[in-house]
Amino acid sequence: MRSRHGASRFDAISWAHPDRRDSAHTPVTKYKRVSGDAVEYEVFARKTRLEALRQVGSVVAPDDDLAVAYARATYDEERWIEMAIVRKDDIIQLWQPGEP
Repeated sequence: MRSRHGASRFDAISWAHPDRRDSAHTPVTKYKRVSGDAVEYEVFARKTRLEALRQVGSVVAPDDDLAVAYARATYDEERWIEMAIVRKDDIIQLWQPGEP
């Protein structure tokens, strides 16, 4: 598919994505990962009331509201009746593998 400027959608992707451009092209912008304020959250869910909450994964987000949105969007493949997120730093571990 050609845009009104004559470039295909693939050309635009090739130009913008560093892994998909050839050495003759220079990227328009350099992407910087903003991770200084990002927080890791553990995601817990259950399918039935009789089932215990279990960890289904984790998300990284700059705040609680985005963490909720990321968890819902990422782990929506199941029909959960309950889902919860917890900041990983707030989890108190009683012991870890290899500890007595």
